[in-house]
Amino acid sequence: PLSASLGADVVLHSLTKYVGGHSDLLGGALVFRTESGVDDKAGFNTKLLESVRTMQTLIGSGLSPMDSWLALRGMRSLKVRVQQQCKTASAVAKFLDKHEHVEVCHYPGLERHPQHELAKRQMGWSLPDSQGFGGMVSFEIKGDAAEAIRVVGKLKVFGRATSLGGTESLAEHRRSVEGEVSDTP
Repeated sequence: PLSASLGADVVLHSLTKYVGGHSDLLGGALVFRTESGVDDKAGFNTKLLESVRTMQTLIGSGLSPMDSWLALRGMRSLKVRVQQQCKTASAVAKFLDKHEHVEVCHYPGLERHPQHELAKRQMGWSLPDSQGFGGMVSFEIKGDAAEAIRVVGKLKVFGRATSLGGTESLAEHRRSVEGEVSDTP
């Protein structure tokens, strides 16, 4: 779908995140627009595909049998997991967007998000009722860093950790993780 609708030559998937879905897999996948790598009419860069194939041959970039099985297991439930993650993220974003202690909620499914129209074109098609905008929500609370850390520390349903795509709901205070170099407030 990306090559037809958005013009991408290559898509990089982290199998570790949503595809695996159980926080027990380490891997990635490059998906090229054409199987043969030859699509000169559309300006496809065949040298990129050739260099990736050379790397596969020289350094062996295949998954282990166990990681391959874990990826296949995760793909079997990927559709329903992502649908539910999108529905849940949408509900959480709408709640946070109206919360009196939240300065701003960042979620592309919210109409006031600066890139909502782009998100509708790229993601909104996947589920009815504008719930296909991804499973991640970010928000800024009213107050300082200490208040933000206090809020994250008081969560009961969300665990405090950094990960994506697993079965658990997680939260983090991004600046605490990234340190002083962070652009995050």
